[in-house]
Amino acid sequence: MSLVFPKQAEIFDLIEMLLGEKPLFKRGEGWDLRKPEDGAYITFLQGKDNEVEGAVLTDLAATLYIGGKLILLPPASLQNQFNSGEADEPVVEAVTEVINNLRTLFNAIELNPHVAPTKTFLYRVPAADDFVAWILDPGKRVDYIGKTPYGNGTITLIAP
Repeated sequence: MSLVFPKQAEIFDLIEMLLGEKPLFKRGEGWDLRKPEDGAYITFLQGKDNEVEGAVLTDLAATLYIGGKLILLPPASLQNQFNSGEADEPVVEAVTEVINNLRTLFNAIELNPHVAPTKTFLYRVPAADDFVAWILDPGKRVDYIGKTPYGNGTITLIAP
C-alpha cells in the first residue's frame, strides 16, 4: 500500500507548534525533480527493513525558513546562507527534526507503514538504476508553495 499523506491542516498546525508561527504555504506546483534548484534537500521516510516509503523535499528557501526558525537563527545569518546557495549543517539538522515530528502524522494514519526519517541530504537527481529512481516519477506527490523571507519556498511530499 502506498504511503498516505497527512492532511495539509495537520502538517501546518504541527509546523506552527514547532516554529511559533503558521507557515503561509498552500498547495501548488513544485519544481521539476529532474532539475533541482541549488540548495534543495531530501529526507527519506523509511519503513520496515529500511525500505523507502516516501520522502520530503525542501528547496533552499523552505529549508532556511523551517530550520532557521526552529533554531532561532537571526535573519541576517539565514540570508547569508541563502546567498551562498546552501544551508549550514545546524539548519539542515533542524529540518530533519521537524520531519521527525511530522512522522507522527504519517504513523497515525490507519494502514500506513510505520515510517522514520533518515537524516536530511542535499538532493541529487538519482540515476535511472538507483533504488530511489522512483523519485523522478513518484506515484504520489503533493507540493506546498509559500512565501518566506528568502523568496518562494516549496515543501514536497512524494511516495512511490
